[in-house]
Amino acid sequence: MTWATAALLGYLIGSAPTANLLGRWRGVDLRSQGSGNPGTANAFRTAGAGLAILVLTVEAAKGLAAVWAGESLAGVPGALAAGLAAVAGNVYNVWYRFQGGKGLGISLGVLAGLWPLVLLPVVVVIALGAAITKSSGAASLLAIVSLVAMALLWAGNGWPTGGIEPTFALVQLAAGIALIISWKHWRDSPLSSHARR
Repeated sequence: MTWATAALLGYLIGSAPTANLLGRWRGVDLRSQGSGNPGTANAFRTAGAGLAILVLTVEAAKGLAAVWAGESLAGVPGALAAGLAAVAGNVYNVWYRFQGGKGLGISLGVLAGLWPLVLLPVVVVIALGAAITKSSGAASLLAIVSLVAMALLWAGNGWPTGGIEPTFALVQLAAGIALIISWKHWRDSPLSSHARR
């Protein structure tokens, strides 16, 4: 099996419309209520913490499952390809005419599988960013920038990752996530004229 097969499988896992299905199970249509985004933040806005935690858990589990599946098919290249493809599947979802979520929850699952030692710092940045800026978009952008910076720092020093090796692959991972999800988070940040106020 090649990394391309792993990427296809990762995309299919990432594009599974689980957030919307969970919302409908709880009587909420995340695609038509709130911001219209089928993700954790909109689940919190429209139905509260219970649904938000459930959506985040399932999205992260999809990212982790994609990494494991990719690694079983094609080793480290397969894990990396499947993880990034899962994020792309979430953001550019074939079931929603390529208009999906924002990719943050599934990215956390991918990081848990490939680079678990960075997961806590990223979550801390998101939490602090949200508390300071009062914007989930701005907090996510801060986390994306921090992730790329930490990847360069880790790779430059050869620090242990708790997951993927060699450490240079962390730069590919962080840059790939940033390229896939940055636009939607920029659009919804206070820095963008398109932000939802």
